[in-house]
Amino acid sequence: MAAAVAAGRTHYEVLGVGAAASRGEIKAAYRRLAREVHPDAAGTGGGDEGFIRLHAAYATLADPDERARYDRDVVAGAAMFRRAATAPGFRRRTWETDQCW
Repeated sequence: MAAAVAAGRTHYEVLGVGAAASRGEIKAAYRRLAREVHPDAAGTGGGDEGFIRLHAAYATLADPDERARYDRDVVAGAAMFRRAATAPGFRRRTWETDQCW
């Protein structure tokens, strides 16, 4: 599960919960994952970046104001980018196509 914590991109993916998760579900997921990835509990020397990422995700999603800001800025922005990237006629711009020759 430590690999999943490091591989998750959004805070929801790091905690393994959905965007509609309640505060209780977020707390339960954090505690479960913290037991697995905490450097002292996992028994692995060093490598605490997974726990740091897990704690940052929990700290953001546990606070209602921070969670609302995160949802508005990060999650909605990522969804908008995915929609634009899959739209018909979307062509990725490159350095060469941006130049006026």
